[in-house]
Amino acid sequence: MHSEFIILGAGISGISTSYFLEKSGFSSIILDISNPLSGSGSTMKSAGIISHFFPFKEEIKAVSSSLKFYDEIINDSSENISYNNSGLLAFCHNSDNETLSRFLDAMKSSNADYSLFDSKELSDIYPMLSMPSDEIAVVSKNSGYYDINHLFPIILEQLKSKNINFFNNIEIKTIERQNYFTFHTNHGIFTSDKVIITGGAWSNKIANMFNCTINFDTYSTQAAILSIPQASDNNLSSLPILYKMSNGVYGRPVSSSSFLFGDGSKKYFGDPDNFKFENDKNFLEYILQQANTFFPHQKIASVQKNWSGLYTSSKDSRPLIGKLDDDIFFLGCFNGLGIMLAPGCSKLLVDSITKNIINDDFSSFNIQRFNNNNI
Repeated sequence: MHSEFIILGAGISGISTSYFLEKSGFSSIILDISNPLSGSGSTMKSAGIISHFFPFKEEIKAVSSSLKFYDEIINDSSENISYNNSGLLAFCHNSDNETLSRFLDAMKSSNADYSLFDSKELSDIYPMLSMPSDEIAVVSKNSGYYDINHLFPIILEQLKSKNINFFNNIEIKTIERQNYFTFHTNHGIFTSDKVIITGGAWSNKIANMFNCTINFDTYSTQAAILSIPQASDNNLSSLPILYKMSNGVYGRPVSSSSFLFGDGSKKYFGDPDNFKFENDKNFLEYILQQANTFFPHQKIASVQKNWSGLYTSSKDSRPLIGKLDDDIFFLGCFNGLGIMLAPGCSKLLVDSITKNIINDDFSSFNIQRFNNNNI
């Protein structure tokens, strides 16, 4: 089977890339080593958060582009999928004004709506929450979240309806490269003119098959859904997304009496094939402690569910997109924020390949900014 592009990786990066290629009139085949709905990749581990709270305007523009992608998918679907425009509440220490200023300047220049609150103002608006008097809260008003377990399968179905070919549980045996790429797999032979790598934590292993290298850091992200039954009278689902700038802990409502909390600060040095998708005891103790700082007057009854996954980050913690070698491209390193950044960045990548559009947004994420192909 021949296609103009073969995309290696069927998470949100790969499928949004295929979507924009199809819109531009180019064919693609998506190959993945597993089933994207199985939860082995990063996408199905996501909290589904969409945030405009960034220190760079290019990321904010990418988020807006991603939201447009999701809107288009949802509008084409008969399913009832809603975006919970809850807003995001970021907590920042008063002594860290320089960092906060970078975020506020980027949001202001991007016309991203926000408000500032001190601890008293915050307690008046959200009496369930607590914030020390030496902190300030930033509310990013257009931020929110999707139920990724509902949304992602719909995206896959929408792409299949456009006759985009998916092949799961692929084992690539050999790759030949002459005038085009030939992939010999357990599902037969696939050929393409160009290749785009969107394999998340597996991307460097994939790149090695083409004698390319992508150096990035890999992190284990862990999350848990906590039951807070006493809060049901106040309805947890009415709260915004919560984010601590000091340590990266985040949370969002799941129901009127449960809240998801996560943290992605643990570096992973091993082979992604050997990663164990489970939380360690230290994390559960830590996240319960962090949850209590947000809800000091509420009793956290139990851990309903917990899980872990992998994400990748570049040297400067900004996305990487662009050319690795002739006819080989890469999209990734979203620092755990693929749901909000990947579709917007995939559009930039597709436009650069198919239309030769190299704008300032693309240049900010261009893999060549580190001056060589081996990042």
